[in-house]
Amino acid sequence: MKNMKLQQKLTIVIIFLIVFSTGISSYFVSRFELKRMEKITENNLFNVASILADSSIISEGLYHKSSKAIQAYVEKQLASLTDVEIITIADMDGIRYGHPNAARLGETFVGGDEQRVIEEGAMYASIATGTLGRSVRVFAPVYYEAKQVGFVMAAHLFDDVVVARKSIEKSILIYTFIGIIVGTFGAVGTAIVIKKSLLGLEPYEIVHLYHEKDAMIKSLHEGILAIDENQKITMINDSAIKILRLSDDDVIGKDVMTLFPTTKLSRVLETGIAEYDKGQEINGANIMTNRVPILDGEKIVGALATFRDHTEVVAMAEEITGVKQIVEALRANTHEFMNKLHVIIGLIEIGDDALTRDYILELKHSQENIKEMVFEKIDNPMIGALLLGKLNRAKEEHIDLHLSEDSTLKALDYGLNYQAFIIILGNLIENAIEAIKQKNFGKGSIEVYLNDIGSEVTIQITDNGVGIEPARLSEIFNRGVTTKPGSNGIGLDIVSATIKRLGGKIEVDSTLGAGSTFTVIIPKEAI
Repeated sequence: MKNMKLQQKLTIVIIFLIVFSTGISSYFVSRFELKRMEKITENNLFNVASILADSSIISEGLYHKSSKAIQAYVEKQLASLTDVEIITIADMDGIRYGHPNAARLGETFVGGDEQRVIEEGAMYASIATGTLGRSVRVFAPVYYEAKQVGFVMAAHLFDDVVVARKSIEKSILIYTFIGIIVGTFGAVGTAIVIKKSLLGLEPYEIVHLYHEKDAMIKSLHEGILAIDENQKITMINDSAIKILRLSDDDVIGKDVMTLFPTTKLSRVLETGIAEYDKGQEINGANIMTNRVPILDGEKIVGALATFRDHTEVVAMAEEITGVKQIVEALRANTHEFMNKLHVIIGLIEIGDDALTRDYILELKHSQENIKEMVFEKIDNPMIGALLLGKLNRAKEEHIDLHLSEDSTLKALDYGLNYQAFIIILGNLIENAIEAIKQKNFGKGSIEVYLNDIGSEVTIQITDNGVGIEPARLSEIFNRGVTTKPGSNGIGLDIVSATIKRLGGKIEVDSTLGAGSTFTVIIPKEAI
């Protein structure tokens, strides 16, 4: 049965159960019916024997030794009774005075089972073989004026009992066979209905789907919460428990409105209308959520919500679009500009025009030198602006960031996918700055190398920060893995995903306590 389909297995099992249960039932029913038939026959014989024994015709005839009246009475009773084939009347010596066959009158009673009625005056039943064959017999004593003068024997031929028994067994077998036929059709129908209710899936397919679903739910960073039509929670994953800040994760079967009074799942359950990208505060957490009804055909049987922490969504969007890197660059430039502006304002206020003019000229030359250094190597203004911002950001942290002398990024046209470039370059420089900050000693330095000569674009960022433990090198690109306090660990994950999308590769060479080098190589045509 291992390779059988579910429908075939169910059909065979149900048919087996029907045949087995019907067979057992038929056996006990037949036994019961036979016992009942024997009991009815026996009771009938007892009644007949008792009535005959009480008859004055019988008692007087035995007392007076007159067989004529007794035989006439016996023949009359046999003609009127249906389940009694033999009536024998005998005296205390066993001499017959009444018998179905008149020719046997005067002969001795045959069977050997009459001793108790003669000796004890007992009334009883037995099975014995007489002159007419084997029969079920009931004996009753006959009294005349309080003295036993003989006995009555009423009998039903055993052959008739056997015939009746076979008739009962035949009827039961017929009904059993009909039951099995009907049950077989029912088994096939039941198997079809069960298979249909399982959407035509085999058990191994259901098990496989269960494991797939379990793995999928566990792997998702999104929270998932499902309820049934009675608003009872039927599913919640670990991410949902974390996002919704639940202290007790035993919530299956509980009312969703009791746990989350502000949930809108009940509305979806009522209307059947899906809701997407909705902001909501629930249990003190700001989330972005999608809510959809769960349908069985056209019937709403539940509702499901998927959601993420709003802060994480915003952070991810900034990382993916490069907005974060641009904003950081602008912030650093603004901060640097404000510091210099404050110096200029101070010099003006003290009235030192000459020093003010010299300072402004110095700033002008310094900025021109920096811009010349960057833009003579980098043609793309967006990437150049990012590097200028990161230079100022590094300066804030007292880190020396410089673009290597042999860097060049000129062969790419202005149709360059600068967003992907900004995501990769910005995140790698930011990680280098953070690695140096964590070291907390020595002079920090970062070298940026960019090259687009040939068929590939190379990005290489080298720092002298804290470095990475060898055991963690294989997991630093996994989402959620970070060494930076307050970080959500999605930066390098997005960098890795962006590089793979462009058909490139990234390599890491790191020494714990000495620093790291990240090298990215991307096919030029992908950019």
